[in-house]
Amino acid sequence: MMYKDTFKLLLSNFHLVWKILAYVFISTLCVIGLAYACSLPILKVLETEGVVGQFTSLFVDFSKSFNIYELLSNAVSLIENFFNVIANNIANLWLYIVLFLFIIIVIRAFLGGFYKFAATNVLYYYLSSNIKFSFTSSLLSYFKMNLKYQLASLVVQLPIDVLFVAVFYYALKWLVTSEGLLLLAPICIIILAILLFSVKITFFSGWLPAMVVFDCGVWEGLKKGVKAVFRRFYRSFSTAVLILFTLIVLNVVCAVCTFGASIIVTIPLNFLVVLIYNMVVFYSSQGMRYYVDTEHVVTPKKLEETDGIGSLKFLI
Repeated sequence: MMYKDTFKLLLSNFHLVWKILAYVFISTLCVIGLAYACSLPILKVLETEGVVGQFTSLFVDFSKSFNIYELLSNAVSLIENFFNVIANNIANLWLYIVLFLFIIIVIRAFLGGFYKFAATNVLYYYLSSNIKFSFTSSLLSYFKMNLKYQLASLVVQLPIDVLFVAVFYYALKWLVTSEGLLLLAPICIIILAILLFSVKITFFSGWLPAMVVFDCGVWEGLKKGVKAVFRRFYRSFSTAVLILFTLIVLNVVCAVCTFGASIIVTIPLNFLVVLIYNMVVFYSSQGMRYYVDTEHVVTPKKLEETDGIGSLKFLI
C-alpha cells in the first residue's frame, strides 16, 4: 500500500519535480563555482602526475569495450593512485584540500537540502487537506526552521554518509581483488547500496514530517519521527527497498533510451519520491488519513480500527 501510494502521490504532485530541479540546478552551480576555484592547484598536480589522464582513459576504454568488470578494477587502481599522489604532495595542497572538502561535503549538503523542508511542507498541505501550497512561499516563510533543520541534519547524517562511502570503497576493493568474486562485484555493490540507503531513509523518514505536521522543533521532531517509524519499521524498510530498486531501474532505462538526457528529470524525481515516501510512512504509522489524489483518501488500518471501536462503543 505504501509503495503504491507513494507513486500515486508522485503523479499528483509532479509539479514539484520542476521546482526541485530549479533549486538543485542553482545550488549546484554555486557549489561547483566555489569548488572549482579551490581545486585548480589540486588539478594541476593531478594532471602533472598523470591521474587526470588515467581518469580520462578509464571512461574512454569503457566506451570502447563496455566491460563493467574492467571498469571497476581500473577504478580501484585510479583511487589508490589518487590517494598516493595526494599523500606525496600533502604539504603543498592541504589547505586547498580542506577548503575543497568543506565546500563539497558541508556547503553542498547544507545548500542542497533546503528544498526538502519546503517540498515536505507543500506535501503536508496536499496530503492533509488537498490544498496546493506554494513551494517558493514555503521556502521563504519557514527559512529559520529550515536553517535549523539543515544544521542538525548535517551534524547527524554526515558521519553516516562518510561511513557509507568507506564501506562501499572497501567492499568494492575486496570484491575486485578477491579471486572469483569480480563477476559478482556490480551486483553486490548495488544490493549493498540499496540495503544501506534503505535503512538510512527509513530510520530518518519521520524526522521532517514530524516537524511539519506537529510544528515542533528539530530535536523533538527527530524523537517523534523515529518513534513513529519504529511502529512499522520492517514494513517501511521493505517498501524503501522496493522504491530504491524501482528508481534504479527507472533511471537506467531512461538514461539508456535518452542517451543520458533523462537525468535532468529523473534526479529531482528521485528526491521527490523519497520525500513522498517519508510522508506516507509517517502518516501511516500515525494512523492519519491522507489524500493520494483529488478523489481518493487513504485511511490507515490503525485509524480504521480506532473508528470501529468508537462506533461500537457508541452503539452500546
